[in-house]
Amino acid sequence: MKKIVLLDTSAIMYRAFYANMNFRTKDELTGAVYGFTNMLLSIIKEFSPDYICAAQDVKRATLKRSVIYEEYKKNRDAVPEDLLRQIPRIEEVLDSFGIKRFKIDGYEADDVMGTISKKFSKDGYEIYIVTGDKDLAQLVDENINIALMGKGDDGGFKILSTDEDVVDYLGVVPNMIPDLFGLIGDSSDGIPGVRKVGEKKAIPMLEKYKNLEGIYENVDSLKEISGIGPGLIRNIKEDKEIAFLSRELATIEKNIPLDIEISQISYKIDNVKLLELFKVLGFKALIKRMNLQEEVVETKENNQLGLFSETPKEVRASEILVVDSDEEFKNLVEEIKKEEKIFFYTENIGVAFSTTKQDYYVPFGHNLKLGANYQNYSKEKLNEIFSMDKKFITYDFKNVIKNIYKIPTSNIHFDMMLGQHLKTAQTKEGIEILANEEGIEIQSYADLFGKELKENLDIESYGKYLCRLSNLLQEIYPSLKEDLEEKNLIKNLKETEIPLIEVLASMEEKGIAIDPRYFENYSTELVGLIDELENKIYEVAGEKFNINSPKQLSEILFFKLNIPPVKKTKSGYSTDVGVLEYLKDQGEKIAEYILEYRKFAKLKSTYVDALLKVRDRENRIHTTFNQTGTATGRLSSSEPNLQNIPVKTDEGMKIREGFVARDGYKILGIDYSQIELRVLGEMSGDENLINAYSKNEDLHSLTARKIFGLPQGSKVTREERTVAKTINFSVIYGKTPFGLANELKITQGEAKEYIEKYFAEYPKVKEFEQEIVTSAEKKGYVETYFGRRRWIDGINSKNKNIKNQGERMAVNTVIQGTAAEIIKKAMISIYNILKDKEDIDMLLQVHDELIFEVKEEKVDYYREIIENIMKNSVDFKNVHLEVNSAVGKNWAEAK
Repeated sequence: MKKIVLLDTSAIMYRAFYANMNFRTKDELTGAVYGFTNMLLSIIKEFSPDYICAAQDVKRATLKRSVIYEEYKKNRDAVPEDLLRQIPRIEEVLDSFGIKRFKIDGYEADDVMGTISKKFSKDGYEIYIVTGDKDLAQLVDENINIALMGKGDDGGFKILSTDEDVVDYLGVVPNMIPDLFGLIGDSSDGIPGVRKVGEKKAIPMLEKYKNLEGIYENVDSLKEISGIGPGLIRNIKEDKEIAFLSRELATIEKNIPLDIEISQISYKIDNVKLLELFKVLGFKALIKRMNLQEEVVETKENNQLGLFSETPKEVRASEILVVDSDEEFKNLVEEIKKEEKIFFYTENIGVAFSTTKQDYYVPFGHNLKLGANYQNYSKEKLNEIFSMDKKFITYDFKNVIKNIYKIPTSNIHFDMMLGQHLKTAQTKEGIEILANEEGIEIQSYADLFGKELKENLDIESYGKYLCRLSNLLQEIYPSLKEDLEEKNLIKNLKETEIPLIEVLASMEEKGIAIDPRYFENYSTELVGLIDELENKIYEVAGEKFNINSPKQLSEILFFKLNIPPVKKTKSGYSTDVGVLEYLKDQGEKIAEYILEYRKFAKLKSTYVDALLKVRDRENRIHTTFNQTGTATGRLSSSEPNLQNIPVKTDEGMKIREGFVARDGYKILGIDYSQIELRVLGEMSGDENLINAYSKNEDLHSLTARKIFGLPQGSKVTREERTVAKTINFSVIYGKTPFGLANELKITQGEAKEYIEKYFAEYPKVKEFEQEIVTSAEKKGYVETYFGRRRWIDGINSKNKNIKNQGERMAVNTVIQGTAAEIIKKAMISIYNILKDKEDIDMLLQVHDELIFEVKEEKVDYYREIIENIMKNSVDFKNVHLEVNSAVGKNWAEAK
């Protein structure tokens, strides 16, 4: 039986767009095009079609359904501009594959696919509709199958081929689906349905009465169905017209005016055309994957696998050598001695090496009770390899040196995780993401083995899995390295990110001590405060209710207490923090109590109790520092997040009191003084900022005098300095008059005047920010002082809000990203001096602050050394860096 694949173009485009948002050349965005092409290759490989065609949507306003019902799809967001700009390229890809595109005025892509599929189903063709839309399941028949993207057990396609498949997925047979949506509606398409009828009520009605006609003929008998009461029956009766209208909207057309013959949808790839397109778009991995250097034409007839076959590396992965004897291990060592670069991938029970000739798997943590004739090798034995003076390459070296091997930093040649992050600024981690972005499909551990414990796996199976990942790194390395070299980012990797690996691993391993009794007492104190606030809330409300339920809280505030609502959402009236703050300012005591309640409840659950749970036997907390956790290059902290402890509140300081030094030691805290403002002064070249810092003036007081028109040398009030400080930092974060007005509780007019006065007093700051924005508009990215890049989504958007957000992101990235790299460089220099010392340890980094644990009698000695390093970590021409330091028995005292 000949096979046809129908492509739901919009569904595939959207999926591709959101999976690859940071892909671009210097001239254009390419992520959606790249992802679409990869998906197209996967579809061809999965289904081996004889024929393919693509259905495209038309504008909503032209749809016949919009004439029938004005609200149809009206709530849909417009196509993102960044995707819209890539659609012509996606069409070029389809044309290069020889895939005919169909778009019919007045009809949706679903109708096009419905008509084509039903026509050729009658002619005996086997049809697969590739989509993400479950509505299309109504088309399933003996020849029509629905392939739902990303819904399969392995993350691939979920195939609906029979009535039973559709019932399992949607609860009804295919021809009942329009009736189902007639009852329940579809909010994503703006189909209303019957009030209060959901799937649990609709499916039993359809099972009994088959369709809407049957339901309405027996409407008074619906009470016999469990859960359907008089109120629901009333809704069904009153909404009869809506139900039939909704069914009509949900019914896919199968006979639209579309003249099509089977010969029109055969496909033939034009390799020459595709190669030229991929060169323009920079799709090196796809050129390699499809072997486009060769001018061969791909068709099903001449090459079933051809362009889509397993790569040589993938074939090689099935021929791995499990090192099962001392003689084999010796051979491995000799083979590695011949290599310049050592590619490896490791997890906690084994390591895979990929040389230029062979893949090796060395087990060291398997459960050998399974009877396998293999031996485990100790990690110490593997040091025979890892102590070699070679160029080692893997994914996530920090995890390796912290948990498995102490590889010298000088031998870490390339970290694929950090390299990919520098290339894209994406914060998603995972070797499968690296592979997917390079156009290579790999199966995850879960796909291959399910939830089985790794140590109990068959050694050969697990070895094959790790070797695939190891030679994947070998396969991707050349193009990733070339990309970084082209973008001049190799220096960021070599000079900052790789040296930082050992620093962070050391800090994570050491951890910071807490006083468990202190936190236990604080937890008890918080329980008392929370109980007291609960009682106050119940007293005002006049009843007990679930304070943590937005729905119940909304009913109390806006219905029982008749407080005027502030903001409405899809689910009802909002009770978010902004609403409660507004109500508090209006004098509503219950709002004040709820805000306090939430604050203390969060402190207890997120910090106090959570920290007690994750301490080790020595009462030390070991956070993880993430080098790829932010797009700006700032380090982030997780499990637990110690960078997120409130810093400007009494409660935050109380939490810091619980972080303590061990006996005979002190906590030393050193932080940069206004580092982001100093970076702004240096990079903008503004004379007033530079002069202020050269004279060591208090910048916030200086700004206050300029904005409020105060004489030189006059006293600045605390309130005036606070306003000036807020404005100084607002410039960095790109706050609008609206945002500044909200923060300072002033009018937008006053806020606008403050911002205008600021830029009048620091004119080059405005020029500098405009230069950043103009450059971002032209290049699509911004660079820090050290050349680190971040792509700025929406910088050329026609939507004013999106455009403004992109501009703020651009300015903030340049300044914050530069400050982040300064402290990284300082950390590396400090670590290199301290790493062999036994009387001091660097424990934490919290943005511009470093925390140390120092022997009491050596505090002043080390404070001077560290301060000097931090002040001179970067050679600025115009502005000098300054630091503040403090010492105490706990973190609060050292703040």
